[in-house]
Amino acid sequence: MYSFWTKTFGTTKASICYSRSSCYNSRLVSARSVQDDEPLELTGDWRSFRAKLIKSTASTTSEGKINQANLRRLELDSPDLAAEGFWCHPTSRPEKGGLLVASLKVSELKGNDRLEEVVAVLIEHGDQGSIGLILNRPTSMVMGKRPNGMPLQLSVRTSYPKSMQIHNAPPEVQSVFADNRLYCGGFTAQQVIHLLHGHPLPGAQEVVPGIFMGGELAAAKEVGEGRLRAEDFRFFAGALVWDEGELDKEAEKGCWLPVASSRALVLKQCLQLPTPLWVEVLQLLGGEYAQVAADADAEFEDDE
Repeated sequence: MYSFWTKTFGTTKASICYSRSSCYNSRLVSARSVQDDEPLELTGDWRSFRAKLIKSTASTTSEGKINQANLRRLELDSPDLAAEGFWCHPTSRPEKGGLLVASLKVSELKGNDRLEEVVAVLIEHGDQGSIGLILNRPTSMVMGKRPNGMPLQLSVRTSYPKSMQIHNAPPEVQSVFADNRLYCGGFTAQQVIHLLHGHPLPGAQEVVPGIFMGGELAAAKEVGEGRLRAEDFRFFAGALVWDEGELDKEAEKGCWLPVASSRALVLKQCLQLPTPLWVEVLQLLGGEYAQVAADADAEFEDDE
């Protein structure tokens, strides 16, 4: 087995900060008059800038590759999202808006085989703990009221922010998104439905530039009136939850590989992908991760 999960990745310290209210697709570095001892600041999607810095210093032999089969599928499903491009790289610690890629030994370390080949996005990470949503566990259920659907009327109280919940959702939410697949976001509070998308709608909360949670009423209105596509929105039942500091300890033990990624990997639907998302992310990381992906992909093809 490979030990790439426990490898330490160095980070270059720099005086870089970002504005949470800035537009996610800004690619400009904003300059201002500063004193000699003041740092310059970046505005816009600083994570994309960081990815470019890392790529510019990476070895060409370790550069990852985009999975072409999955890319073609996304070009059919969501051309605009596919056109944004893909990138990802390891980070030294888990971070809000980043991915958690399950290690080869996560099931053994956590005693939970349901976490095998999980790819999750962190929607909260800080002093109050961490919350993640599993991206690659679609259920057979849809949001509409039908034999394979589900009701949306929820009244349970939780500690999650209100903008990340659907409580007593009005009928139009369920009717507008009737055909949307429901994902298993995790194994805690599965009665709570989370809405993930890429649109700055009223009532939505920005996780990182370009990725939002909540705003279901505005989403239903925009989709119902034909300005947005229902397929742009992902619904999750439940979440992965960690107490303060717990996730960092799990990452240090080798349960998870923390990864920063482009928003396309987070927002795209994981339905009938030619290549599993877990494999796709490892291929994009390149280097020793790509070899693990190749072995896993071979096993996937053998199973078919």
